Amino acid sequence: MNNSLISKYIPLNTIIHNLDPRVKIFFVIWYLVDVFIAYNVLEFFILILMLLVIVILSKTSPAFLINSVKAISILILFTSLIHLVFNKKGSVLYEVLGWKIYSGALLGIALITVRFILVVAIMVVFMATTSPTEITSAIEKSLGFLQKVGVPISTFALVLSISLRFIPTILEETNRIINAQVSRGSDFNEGSLAQKVRKFIPILIPLFIATLKRADELATAMEVRGYSTTGIRSKYKVLKYNKLDYLSYILIIVITIFIMLV
Repeated sequence: MNNSLISKYIPLNTIIHNLDPRVKIFFVIWYLVDVFIAYNVLEFFILILMLLVIVILSKTSPAFLINSVKAISILILFTSLIHLVFNKKGSVLYEVLGWKIYSGALLGIALITVRFILVVAIMVVFMATTSPTEITSAIEKSLGFLQKVGVPISTFALVLSISLRFIPTILEETNRIINAQVSRGSDFNEGSLAQKVRKFIPILIPLFIATLKRADELATAMEVRGYSTTGIRSKYKVLKYNKLDYLSYILIIVITIFIMLV
């Protein structure tokens, strides 16, 4: 199972790692907005250049990014086929056995491919440079005002943090169970689709049991430590903005305005 898209937090001492998590969440959200509203070459060049700078500053492995993009290659291929069949905008470029390929279809394929790559890359860098605890603190701090109107934002942030923490763990547990089944002679690549589905049943049952066991252990640990959703919790690390955080805010806002106006 490919878990490149669900990357673990990699603790490093880089500029990107040291940014306030609130800034990183804000930056990623508006970067994704920019990716989907960008249309011309100049706008995509700015977004790609920005991504390259972020990758270099965060010391993210290019090989890991490539593997992450490979994980969505089937999705890109499927979307490209849809464009070739249904997109009839523009002029006819090729005609084979009565099947016409339009310029609009090729443009759509190019746009969706670049957008998919940029989205995956920025999300991988974000997950690799921001720990689940930081994400939780950022959400809780940013949406803390909702607590005053009765919305349990602290509980929501905790659930989100635990979910993000458990995804890589469950993937590792799945890989371990698959390897154990393969060592016993199971082959998950042979047979019809129905047979392949049946072969995954021996994986789902122990995975379900292992997940419940881990959840029970986590609940017990939180109870022993006296965790309460109603009490006021102190913070080991208090979030504070610095000059680089403000500069990052300004940068993504300026780029967003530029892409909207061009």
